[in-house]
Amino acid sequence: MGQQPNVLTPDQSPQHRLGYMIRELREARSLSMRELASKTFVSHSKVQRWENGDRPPKDRSEVELIDRALSADGFLIELWQEITRGVSEPDHVSDAATHVSDTSLDLATALSKAAASNGEGIFVPRRLDDGTVVLVALDRRALLRAGAGIGAAAIAGIPMPASAMVTEDPFGFARSATESWSGLRLSRPAPEFGVDWHALLPEGRSMLGSQLSLQVHPARIEGSRVIVSVPDQRRAEDFLARPHRALLVGAVDTGGPTRFYALDGRAARAKLTRTGGGCEVAAPAAYELDDLTYGILWAVSGYDDALQADDQALSETRSDLRAYERLSASAVSREAAPGLNPVAHMWLGSDFCARHILRALPDLPTLPAFWTREQRGEEASAWLIFDHKFPYLRETTKALGGTSTRAFCIPEEVVRSSPRYERILLFLAVALMESLGIHAQFTTDPAYEAVEGFVVAPEREAVIANWVRGDGMWHVDVTARPSVVREFTIAARDVDADSITAAPTPAGRLRALAQYLDLPWSWLIERCGQLARHGSSGLIQSRSRLVSAAGIDAACSYVGSLPADR
Repeated sequence: MGQQPNVLTPDQSPQHRLGYMIRELREARSLSMRELASKTFVSHSKVQRWENGDRPPKDRSEVELIDRALSADGFLIELWQEITRGVSEPDHVSDAATHVSDTSLDLATALSKAAASNGEGIFVPRRLDDGTVVLVALDRRALLRAGAGIGAAAIAGIPMPASAMVTEDPFGFARSATESWSGLRLSRPAPEFGVDWHALLPEGRSMLGSQLSLQVHPARIEGSRVIVSVPDQRRAEDFLARPHRALLVGAVDTGGPTRFYALDGRAARAKLTRTGGGCEVAAPAAYELDDLTYGILWAVSGYDDALQADDQALSETRSDLRAYERLSASAVSREAAPGLNPVAHMWLGSDFCARHILRALPDLPTLPAFWTREQRGEEASAWLIFDHKFPYLRETTKALGGTSTRAFCIPEEVVRSSPRYERILLFLAVALMESLGIHAQFTTDPAYEAVEGFVVAPEREAVIANWVRGDGMWHVDVTARPSVVREFTIAARDVDADSITAAPTPAGRLRALAQYLDLPWSWLIERCGQLARHGSSGLIQSRSRLVSAAGIDAACSYVGSLPADR
């Protein structure tokens, strides 16, 4: 049996009051004692002593650790200071509703009453403007889980720490964002150091995820611009001057759901304009946060952060692996670059395969057909973001002297399991190809999922170049082996004959793809056109030299130019 917690009397002892709040906040955040011990770098038994009131935190640094671990926003520090100051206890408030003290009940005593209550509700006194004192009913758990008393305690008129007077989500940003994108995680830093929210963007199958720091401010619409009002200029300047990846978010109250607009921190820093009471920043209304812009933020920050993290090691590894370029065939394991992260492995494989194809392409005897293995937005967005991909598409088009075909296998199950923002990224990658005269073709037959990436001169010769979902960083070859060439020729002809997006024009093929991916055609054209007019660099700026916005901007520009109707 586990040790039973001591019976605490938080209304009688500041040590017990602090211990009780540590326990309640820990349980409210679904942490075990051992998990809290790990977060605060102490033993399990020490956490027990804190919570039992036997031995409070020894010094301010220790209680600050606890306060941060439990997101208490300084409240536990204030309770600990009561112990160090030897604060006299407030008068005990009678449980009877017939008597209430004329003095305001402070927050610590309110929490004491919550602790002593056996029910789910407690009563706290509230002084009205005319001096009348009334009892206000509060939900016990809501008050305790509020941590620093934000919300419920403020409504009750209980004195609050200055740092806690700001509501948790004043613009509804966290609620709106996490409801829209289920993998997104938001947290309020404590202490905040000028940051309203830390946003952890989700990882993918290879991407590691990324973190953004955000400030959120009220904003208004003026024509095609959003004017973000920043009340504290110094706080904003300090926030935007740091080298972290930052977003300035404007919240526009439309009378219905609040609409949010994002601006890259470096772009915002250059646009700060002083006003009488603070400063303002203008951003294009095209930067409204929706599935299009969120997908771009997710992909660019995920790839950019991972590539920047391994920049020097990746450059050195690329030089070391150049010897493979002298070979017509190679299969290189990820163990050849053991210290690199998965995105760096992806970039190396993609870059090597692109150069392998460009070397082999002039020697193919007939006009070839291409086959690519990308199925989801995460993989496909490499065409939009990796610095070598857009130039590679242009060079292959130039080398072939005209149009070509590129086949995809995207089963219905893959579409169903992909979030909308990933499906948009896949659509944009295909649109980029169509803009260069590459006819995209699609099969939904899962039997083709295992086919490697290839370029085939039908019945004659094939170039194998695979880095997507392979066992290693890449597998490349040039072969005239009949069985291999025949397999690739049949696959290419099958998809050409039965493509689900078959149409005589790029617009027709892209419209059919949008329908298959369950994306609204008119909305895509409108939003891509808006974003193309301003470019994506103001929304998010890359930092790695291996990432480029050129593909995104070209794809959006092309989609925005397409007819909205048939």
